[in-house]
This record gives sequence, structure tokens and C-alpha cells, in this order.
Amino acid sequence: MPSAHIIRRIRNSPEGLFDLVADVESYPEFINLISAFRVTKKLADAEFEADAIVAYKMISETFRSHVTADRKALKISVKKAEKGGALKSLLNSWTFYPLEDGSTLVDVKVDVRLKARPLEFLLRDKFEKASVHIVNVFQTRASQKLPEVGAAEYDVMPELKRLALNPDKLI
Repeated sequence: MPSAHIIRRIRNSPEGLFDLVADVESYPEFINLISAFRVTKKLADAEFEADAIVAYKMISETFRSHVTADRKALKISVKKAEKGGALKSLLNSWTFYPLEDGSTLVDVKVDVRLKARPLEFLLRDKFEKASVHIVNVFQTRASQKLPEVGAAEYDVMPELKRLALNPDKLI
């Protein structure tokens, strides 16, 4: 199963970053592989199902996911919906940890398995790189849409330790 775990300090507020990631319907505006993303079913205040159409070269697949966006906990959890389209399994989480200088430590975890074995095989080799690219895209979008906070030079190591996060995942 392709998986990735990335931790990144981003110089925007946790609430702003949470809102940016939770706004799934805006993804086609800035993620070039996503041609459409729409909420298909509102399940609760902070819970919904959504379809993403991912297109790469001659391949186009629809992925249906179940999203829980817990603003109070500053955590977004994504799993495969009951009828997940091309997904066999999906676990994805974004956790936004507020840092003392107002910036955010973003902890992203992704585990995915596709129904199409050849596509999963192709994805496996590029998954870590693609995951880093997605985090970079969100960071760029945040710098365009949100006010910058915190100091450029900020030592996150004490806070990584306090939060019991693996410093090896810091990118």
C-alpha cells in the first residue's frame, strides 16, 4: 500500500490552513491533477462525502471519499466512502498544530490502495514525491490567500518533541 507521512512548518495560522484544506471544492483551482471536486452528500455539520475526478495524461478516475473536518480539533480525516470509486482503501489525515509564534506545524498522513493494480504499481514509486508536491501546492496556495505569521527562522524541534512527533518526517 503506498503511504506517506510528512510534517511541515507553514507560516500561516492553523485555522486559516484548516479552512484552506477543508474547502475541497476549490482544489481544481490550484491542484492541476484534479479536474473536478464536488461535495455529493452533507452528512453532518463537519462531515460530508465528496467526489474527486483525477486526470493524468490519458487516465481519468473518480475517487469518492468521506471527509470529517473537525475545526475544534484542527484535524481533517479522509477515508474511502462506502462506494469509493477507484479506491480500495484510503486513510488520510491533516492535523494542524498551533506553534508559539502563531505559525503551524502541519502533520499529513496518507495511506491509499487502488482497485486497479497497474495504477497502484505506477503510483507506489512516485507516491512520496507526489505527497510532498501536494503539501507544497497547499503551502503555495496558503501564501497567496492567507496572511503570513511567525518568524522565518523558528526552531520547531522543541515543539516537535513536546507534541511527540517524529522529527525524521519534518520536510
